[in-house]
Amino acid sequence: MFRHCHIPVLLALGLLVSLKLKADAEERPSSLSVHNGWYVHDGAAVWGLLQHNGWWRTGQRPNITRNAPGETGPNRTEDLNKLTDAMLQFGYPGFEHNFGLWYDRRRDAHDQDQRNNNQVQPPFLEQPWARSGKGKAWDGLSKYDLTKYNDWYFQRLKQFADLCDRKGTILFHNHYMQHALLETNAHYVDFPWRPTNCIQNTELPDRNPGASAFYDVSHPLRRKLHRAYIRKCLDVLGKNTNVVFLCSEEYTGPLDFMQYWLDTILEWEEETGRDVHVGLSATKDVMDVILSDAERAKEISTIDLRYWWYKPDGKLQAPLGGRHVAGRYTSEIRHTTPEQFHRQVSEFRAKHPEKAIIHGNPETRQHAWAAMTGGASLLVGQLPYADKRDPSEYISPEPCREIQPTYDFIRAHIAKTLPRMSPCDEFVQSDKPVWCLVEPKGDFLVYAFEGGPFELDLSAVTGSFNARWFDPRTGKLSNVRDEAVPGGAVVRFIAPEQQDWGLWLRRN
Repeated sequence: MFRHCHIPVLLALGLLVSLKLKADAEERPSSLSVHNGWYVHDGAAVWGLLQHNGWWRTGQRPNITRNAPGETGPNRTEDLNKLTDAMLQFGYPGFEHNFGLWYDRRRDAHDQDQRNNNQVQPPFLEQPWARSGKGKAWDGLSKYDLTKYNDWYFQRLKQFADLCDRKGTILFHNHYMQHALLETNAHYVDFPWRPTNCIQNTELPDRNPGASAFYDVSHPLRRKLHRAYIRKCLDVLGKNTNVVFLCSEEYTGPLDFMQYWLDTILEWEEETGRDVHVGLSATKDVMDVILSDAERAKEISTIDLRYWWYKPDGKLQAPLGGRHVAGRYTSEIRHTTPEQFHRQVSEFRAKHPEKAIIHGNPETRQHAWAAMTGGASLLVGQLPYADKRDPSEYISPEPCREIQPTYDFIRAHIAKTLPRMSPCDEFVQSDKPVWCLVEPKGDFLVYAFEGGPFELDLSAVTGSFNARWFDPRTGKLSNVRDEAVPGGAVVRFIAPEQQDWGLWLRRN
């Protein structure tokens, strides 16, 4: 039996809704917005994968603040124009940035030794803070001055953000990088805020874990340094429209620091009269409190679901914030099923329909479709080049090939329609997982996870449809039948094979 919920009302008002949406789209500037829970640029949905940058060494992933003097190209000093072109071509229109794990490649060996010279090894992963020219940090260079900033680092971020604004890609900017604060001591020895590495007396511990002290803004100096740094990032990137600000990569910290970070952004917005995109990336307990806080929740335009999920048996995997939980546990998301992935995304989409959703990338086509039909825009992942080697030109990262046919289909056929579509599984009936997106005037995108027969309820819809099968392996479209599919009835479909297929119905 079909459950219609609000759908008949939605469809009955379809003409008015679609006309209003058309008018809104004509008024909307060519910049990033969140519309009906989707990222939209210049009226078209921004959907696909989201590259998470490299933290150390080369031969893995791009990093927009990697500095290889005299060398420009993939995994050296990135050619940002070519990189953003490749992002659009190869299905990863989002790029998540955080500063590197350390500056000098000598630390790639993961030793903890203090360097007795300044013979650093490039490429360098530039840090946000400037060197003071005083003393000697653990890496043999001068200590950091946490009140001064690295001009080269911020110029690169600004250049990349400007390209995103123009081309329709998105920069996800993490203010912080938690990994150094909770992992091995080798990750911490060169951290700029470690007391031996800076001229300020931060009073952080000399050894890991350092997260509790770092996030403790009751300390007057640390509070002042955090505020100045957060505002610096906003001053540089706050005029860009295609930037989403996140607190920290791998953030498993406490609620009070997340509140402080958000309040600092709110204060900056009130002072400058600007409005920026803010993403909430946190453990579930922290997320729930923030989203139940009306003042802070309205600041959030993006929800990041990477830090909790449902296991294959349906049980919740959700560590608590502020408990020194290392963020690397998020890699375990690859073990959950597309069904549970879809469940989590669609639940949050129903609760917060006005906010965009991003999630982790388990690197399967089925998970990507499960997320999309649940209402998620982008999936964040480590997208290395083939064999984790540095290519000579910008080529497709290996995981992108899995979703390339779907990405090309969306851009070619439904990029303008997707922002008006909403998850509505009530329209489909099957013994197997089948998920559905519906557009107010009656277009449908259905995903049959295991193929086979299913029924689509068109009884509340007038007119007829052109129905086409989409093969997500090849990108091929084929007609379901010779004649149009009529509305006004429940229609039975049988996928061409016993594997995943898409069904696209477009109103004639």
